[in-house]
Amino acid sequence: MGPFKGTMAQRRRWLLMVCLALISICSFPFYFVNQPDYNHIANLVGSAVFGGMFLLLYWGASYRLMVHSFLLAGIVYVLYLAVNTGGINSPAMVWMTVIVLPALMLLGRGAALIWLVIAVLINAALTYFTQIGFVSDYVRQENEVVFWNMLSKFCVIGLLMVATHLSDRMHRQQVQEVVQSNDELEETHRALVKAQAYKDEFIASVGHELRTPMNAILGLNGVLRSELAQNQQESEIVEHIRRSTERLLKVVNDILDFSQLQAGRLVLREEKFSLIETIKRAAEEFPLLAEQKGLAFKVYVDSVRRTWVRGDAQRLQQIVKNLLDNAFKFTAHGSVQLRVQKAGTDILFEVIDTGIGIAEERRQQIFHRFEHADIQTNRQYGGTGLGLSICERLVSLQSGVIGVSSSVGQGSRFWFLLPLETVKPRDEEKAILWSEEIAHRPLNILIVDDNAVNLMVAQLAFKRSLPLASVTLASSGQEALEYLRKQAFDLALIDMVMPGMDGLEVTRIIRGSFPKPLCHIPILALTANTNPVDEEQCLKAGWTTSFTNPSMKNN
Repeated sequence: MGPFKGTMAQRRRWLLMVCLALISICSFPFYFVNQPDYNHIANLVGSAVFGGMFLLLYWGASYRLMVHSFLLAGIVYVLYLAVNTGGINSPAMVWMTVIVLPALMLLGRGAALIWLVIAVLINAALTYFTQIGFVSDYVRQENEVVFWNMLSKFCVIGLLMVATHLSDRMHRQQVQEVVQSNDELEETHRALVKAQAYKDEFIASVGHELRTPMNAILGLNGVLRSELAQNQQESEIVEHIRRSTERLLKVVNDILDFSQLQAGRLVLREEKFSLIETIKRAAEEFPLLAEQKGLAFKVYVDSVRRTWVRGDAQRLQQIVKNLLDNAFKFTAHGSVQLRVQKAGTDILFEVIDTGIGIAEERRQQIFHRFEHADIQTNRQYGGTGLGLSICERLVSLQSGVIGVSSSVGQGSRFWFLLPLETVKPRDEEKAILWSEEIAHRPLNILIVDDNAVNLMVAQLAFKRSLPLASVTLASSGQEALEYLRKQAFDLALIDMVMPGMDGLEVTRIIRGSFPKPLCHIPILALTANTNPVDEEQCLKAGWTTSFTNPSMKNN
């Protein structure tokens, strides 16, 4: 490997070998040049010492040891020549410059500075001893030693030029490598951006393909529960199917949500909502779980009973449900409490349990992705390890704070504080009257989906909720447009993702090509996609609302 490639340590090692070789070669010719003031055996010794160091370094000797040995041997060698050929006035003193130069090139700043100080002190000492006569200041001027003086200066100039050249080459090589590294980083960045795009597309596709059949299962499960309500044994089987499907759907949603959070693509949807109603919806499934496990479950929300806030109700429910689910999972005896109260201008949420608790050294770790308190906990209780990580990121996304206090064997208290803006309550009476009026009107509804199971579940759900409604089913976008050209509908539910003509294109055609009042028909998205990007696409296409809740798609 050459001096201009490899790591910095490899380059410096190679450069030291070059310096040793050059000094060894330069020292040898002086043995044959006339200078009667010193024993020329010193030139052979110097050449041999530096050559030996070269071989030791080549065979793997310690780099730092060889650098310091080289500098020490060089200074001693030059000092011997100078003392015998004129002291501080000796032509040999020009070598002192060359000897200390490698210290700047081969060592760090601190070590190089020490050797420079040593060189300066040696020059000062030699000057002093020359002035007091301890060292002779006589410099030969005879013609027979002129060549010795000239050769010294010539070698010094040559070595300085070589050192400058090597330093420049190394610098240019480093600059070239930095430029190449930047180019590689830019290429890597472009590859990562492309990979992220593929990942997002894959996640969106997988999310749709996984959610669609699971939502269909939940929808059919709801129908079966109603039909088999009188048969306890079969109702229990249906209930097991529902819980298993919901658990699987939760895992899928956690993975997709975490991916969106990690990529910074999850966007909050702000709206006005009743805090107590949102909390009740988040906790509605846990009383039955508490009864099954023999736990006491209490919800304390009286202090926010009349409080309406602005924020993302869906994400707030997700955080509360994740914390409650976590509490019930790790609590076998005692109770679980959910407390919501005002804390100044913020809202404080607390989930308190009497479960297994968390060791102090593990508390912060549990908010990391794919992490549990310990391996045994994961084996015993299962889970993906994403729930608390998602909670932490969702709270941070809403400018809030989340934390935990716990003692092993005495339970845990998970809390989070959100700066939710308090707003004026919405008029709920009008909404209730409107929903009651809709339920007793003979609405004409069009449902469009390429999945036959989804069509069946949606039709059953509307028949139960709106018994007077007339439901028309279409399995493609083209078929839906044909129905719309033939008759009027009060409402259309259109699947977003369909082969051929998707729901976005169907909606654009309706909004842009159909005559009034048909072009203003309310259109709801019938889709399992909950990505904010999909929501924005729906609204731009002309949907009345972006999408239904995935569980509403089939219930």
